[in-house]
Amino acid sequence: MNLTRNPLFKAIPYLCLFISGTASLVYQLIWIRQLTLVFGGTLFAISAVLCAFMTGLALGSWGIVRFLNWQKQRGRGIHPILLYGILEGLIGLYGLGFPLGLKLLEQIYPLALAGAVESGTFLHIIEFLLSALLMLPPTLLMGATLPLIGSWCIGEKSDRIFSRMSLLYSLNTFGAVFGCLYTQLFAIEYFGIRATNWSAVAMNALVFILCWAWQREMQVEEPEASPPPVHNGKGKTNLEKDKAPTRFLSILLLFIFIYSGMVSLSSEILWTRVLVFPMGSTLYSFALILATFLFSIALGSLIAEKLLGNSRWILKFLLIELGIGIIAIGILPLLEQIPEWTAQADILFYDLENTAGKTLLVRSLFAFGLMFLPTLGFGMLFPLANRIHLSLFGSVTGTLGKSYAFNTLGAVLGTFLTPFVFIPLFGIRLSLFIIYAVLILLSAGALALHLGGRPFRFAVSGSLALILIYGGYSWSQPAVSTQRLGEHNLARMEVNVSREQMRLLDYKEGDFTTLSVVEDVKSGARTLYVNGFSTATVSESIGGSAYMQAMGFVPMALHPNPKRALVVCFGTGNTLGTVSLFPGVEVDGVEIDRNVLSFAKWFSRWNHDVLDRPNTRIFVQDGRTFTRWTKSSYDVITLEPMSPVQAGVVNLYSKEFYEQALDRLNPGGLMMQWLPLHLVGSDDAKAIIKTFQEVFPHTSVWNSFLTRIVLLVGSRQAVELDKQRFDDLMRVPKLLESARQMGVYSFLDLTDFFLTDGERLKPYLQGAPVITDDHPLLEFSPVTLLPPLKWQTDESFINLLRFRVDQKPPVTGLSPIEEERLLNDFATRTAQRFSVFSRRYHGPGEDAFALKNYRAGMEAMRIYMDGKKDAPISLKDAKWGD
Repeated sequence: MNLTRNPLFKAIPYLCLFISGTASLVYQLIWIRQLTLVFGGTLFAISAVLCAFMTGLALGSWGIVRFLNWQKQRGRGIHPILLYGILEGLIGLYGLGFPLGLKLLEQIYPLALAGAVESGTFLHIIEFLLSALLMLPPTLLMGATLPLIGSWCIGEKSDRIFSRMSLLYSLNTFGAVFGCLYTQLFAIEYFGIRATNWSAVAMNALVFILCWAWQREMQVEEPEASPPPVHNGKGKTNLEKDKAPTRFLSILLLFIFIYSGMVSLSSEILWTRVLVFPMGSTLYSFALILATFLFSIALGSLIAEKLLGNSRWILKFLLIELGIGIIAIGILPLLEQIPEWTAQADILFYDLENTAGKTLLVRSLFAFGLMFLPTLGFGMLFPLANRIHLSLFGSVTGTLGKSYAFNTLGAVLGTFLTPFVFIPLFGIRLSLFIIYAVLILLSAGALALHLGGRPFRFAVSGSLALILIYGGYSWSQPAVSTQRLGEHNLARMEVNVSREQMRLLDYKEGDFTTLSVVEDVKSGARTLYVNGFSTATVSESIGGSAYMQAMGFVPMALHPNPKRALVVCFGTGNTLGTVSLFPGVEVDGVEIDRNVLSFAKWFSRWNHDVLDRPNTRIFVQDGRTFTRWTKSSYDVITLEPMSPVQAGVVNLYSKEFYEQALDRLNPGGLMMQWLPLHLVGSDDAKAIIKTFQEVFPHTSVWNSFLTRIVLLVGSRQAVELDKQRFDDLMRVPKLLESARQMGVYSFLDLTDFFLTDGERLKPYLQGAPVITDDHPLLEFSPVTLLPPLKWQTDESFINLLRFRVDQKPPVTGLSPIEEERLLNDFATRTAQRFSVFSRRYHGPGEDAFALKNYRAGMEAMRIYMDGKKDAPISLKDAKWGD
């Protein structure tokens, strides 16, 4: 049987291109994730890694041209498909050895730090160079693959370049779409990081085997004959319709193509900064955004030839560039509706009838609605650009490699300029307007030059472009305004709260996040929003910021004499401020976003002007990176990150991070971790506690004023609350005031924060998974698509509270009489906590609790819990509810 005549056999190289696109995206996502664990998740570190990755792609596409020309001059060489397979095989081998290279980099990086962990220009240069050193070999090979298979497919038949590159680029990019969805929505969750990397290695190996078998069967590959030229009836073929552009026009067209590469990457970053408001900052959301962006480009490339025909390429290239600019500016007014649409998305998100599928659908619609049309145009440009640059680069091979290289270098430029120049100077919407306005001007000028270059045409073209730009500015009004909530800004509007009730105090579209401070004009409560997520709310009422103060007060009170403390994540500064009040302590604060610090002034009444306190140092750095690489050691470490299920935050909840934190603790030191039950599912909460217990020999669970916030304490030795130390602390006026704000008026009030010793939780946690860097389970939590309901949060809490029954709190410094009285009062407080849930959900002892007969109510509750044995309490149990 002659396989060479089989259409499926002939399609093998195209299938391989799809697979290699998949593998490349898998590597990109996995390697960037792994490198952020070394360099941190700061904007600078991520940008350095991305720039290094794309620089390798650009150099690889340029280098393959030189290699193929050298091979051609020799008159012999490796068949392109076999060479393509070899390159893929080498990528796979490197992917297999990447973990070893990563370990070597981990040995080199501390030498570059030299003890200075804070983010800085020199450090970012080092991060770029180390990233490039590690990723350059495989990315050089990746960058070579598309031009290589393109040169085989097209040969030197220039009439094929548009149609074939339209197909090849789309296949490769569709593979990248699949790689994005496969990695982010499936592989990491079920396989883990390492196994996902191995799966990409397997893809490379498959491509190598297929290419080797294909070439062996074909022996000598003969390109298909070029289709006969189609005459236009005037004696000219389609290939003769476009005159070769002048050299100046050719260079201008290349510059526009480079600029388009920059604009496309800049747009992706800017659109993502907008879309996190209605879509959230979860891994699923970022996966949908990236997949939508790539899918639109792939589809645009696929339909380019069928939609545009096979002539007048320069004219169509410039018209598409103009169309992209006009459409992108035209949709800017839609961004004005983002705050309102975000509120509507929240209503759906929290609706009792919502499903995970609905959430994914709505988020996908947001991504498609904003990005689809412009990115469809970007996809059409790539095959067109390869055709029109043929006259500049002289050969098909040179055109394919160099066009790809220049466009990718434009993307590198966009990756750098957008967060560090455009957004800080202009904001998000104005940056979008400016980059597309420049695209319109460049395209209009090139169009006038292409159509003859006469002064009149330049004048008309320039005037029309300026009219479009001026009209677009008036139409879109892209400048930022902070006069009113949600008007010309992306400040978050809460559901069922009128704009008149909320006042926008401050707003900043920073290089890393979009920040806002909103005040309730009635209550005076102030909320800090980061990318639309409510990170903290403070007010003058008791308990208004209790958990943030408790994150500082409880661990500092538990330690007998803390001298050095570390607070990871600044937020409003309340936790750091509370820690800094303790006598004789030196405090290091770590915050990943420098702009957050500038908002501390709005919370000075609660954070005690902590940035101006002499015993406080602030480091702008990723908390995980700082903890890993700092030379300092601490008596107390406390942290309050963003929601544990947001993308990247899991790095502060993994076993490896807790091991790093334990290494930073002095003898007798302790760590406190924030566990927000209202932001995670029941299984997530158990996994977090189980992971915490895997590292710290002694653990305990504490609870602030709000039942939905749980505090985990870990240490090498058991910790106790000392009555004498508490009394001494209450003689410090500022600490006394802070305690009152938490509702702590006595030693009993502070003791009431204690829920249970970690040892008692072990039967409840049996079977719970451990969160690791390899298995970042929290990012795939169901609550990223369906938030926990109030009863589910209460159920998580009551399953921790149950272990407090008949448990003695860890206290010392009391006389026997004082201890007996405290234990009786503590038991009453326990009963009062149970009574809240019993009456709320009509549970055991409800009638007795309603009469404040706590003894009888707790007896009924004990009987119920004894019947459950080790089984968790379910508020859907027959003993609860009507």
